[in-house]
Amino acid sequence: MDCSADTMTNRLLQRNQSSQHVDDTTKTIAKRLETYYRASIPVMAYYETKTKLQKVNAEGTPEEVFLQLCTAIDSIF
Repeated sequence: MDCSADTMTNRLLQRNQSSQHVDDTTKTIAKRLETYYRASIPVMAYYETKTKLQKVNAEGTPEEVFLQLCTAIDSIF
């Protein structure tokens, strides 16, 4: 799922407001994103070279993202 760091940060900060996740601070989120990128970029690069990487734009609404995920999954099977 392809989503900007700003969008991910905003979504996590909103989650903090609605569910009281005390660890969802801007600083903590930035550390999590750094860890995520460090771990996932090499994996994505590997599968991209094998033409087995499906990217889904996750910037939209949950409904839009779900439909894109369904399309990506259907294209595999």
